[in-house]
Amino acid sequence: PRTLLQKLPYRLSDAIKRELVGENVCEEIRIRRGRMSSLTLSGGTNISLDVSLSREEMDETVGKLCGGSLYAHSETIKNGYIPLDGGIRAGVVGRAVLENGRIIGIVDISGICIRLPHFVKIDPSPICNLIRELEYVSGVLIYSPPGVGKTTLLRTVAAELSKGSNAVRVTVIDSRGELEFGLGSRYLYTDIMSGYPKSVGIEIALRVMNPRVIVCDEIGNDDEVSAICSAAGGGVALLASAHASDIGGLMSKKNIRELHRAGVFGAYVGISRSTGGYLYNITYRNDVEEII
Repeated sequence: PRTLLQKLPYRLSDAIKRELVGENVCEEIRIRRGRMSSLTLSGGTNISLDVSLSREEMDETVGKLCGGSLYAHSETIKNGYIPLDGGIRAGVVGRAVLENGRIIGIVDISGICIRLPHFVKIDPSPICNLIRELEYVSGVLIYSPPGVGKTTLLRTVAAELSKGSNAVRVTVIDSRGELEFGLGSRYLYTDIMSGYPKSVGIEIALRVMNPRVIVCDEIGNDDEVSAICSAAGGGVALLASAHASDIGGLMSKKNIRELHRAGVFGAYVGISRSTGGYLYNITYRNDVEEII
């Protein structure tokens, strides 16, 4: 987006513009201090940019991405990202400041990864039908390696479930400001809880929003397990995502195994992309043991 390029040093934004010609669509911008920056285009093509930022340029860029207030974004920077307008997230890395083994801040930022929302042809009906088949009692966990499009799929399914004559109440726990992008239609039965930690957001949604479906991205932390089990115990379907390349890798994660044993998810859906859209690999809960 033009407004994003305006926040970058001119020589970097100019290099990006030179590459984005014709049918090229940018999915990711990687900015590095003292090393070459790069682009990732649709289809996974990586392009090196002969631009490396100085420390002063990197500090200025971070300041502009934060709207001039690093303090206002200190909590999200500590967690590795800066939320931007339009459902865009800038991941940041640098030197971690620790206290009793916990990260309390990130300083001396040396790298920024900006992932851009992009159009992908998606048919959400297989996921929607699966949730309906499970009668909104047990949930669906979507998995893939990073960058395939789990967040885009969650957003699309949430919109589909909460519109039309068969609409159900959907609450979206948007911890990092990515899921609400595209869910602004007045005709959606969707409630957005923006900025809530997933564990807290799930508990509040259960108490006050009476959802049929709760949607959240990238689950798996220790503090989320109890809240997710409470949602499942209350008869609410959870639609969520996690990083994994296959069902075996998914089940190798301790907290995912715990949620599986608790019966939170009725099905697991691996996704991949093709020229025609998304491909879905559905594994029902009862079939997991045979696979792993």
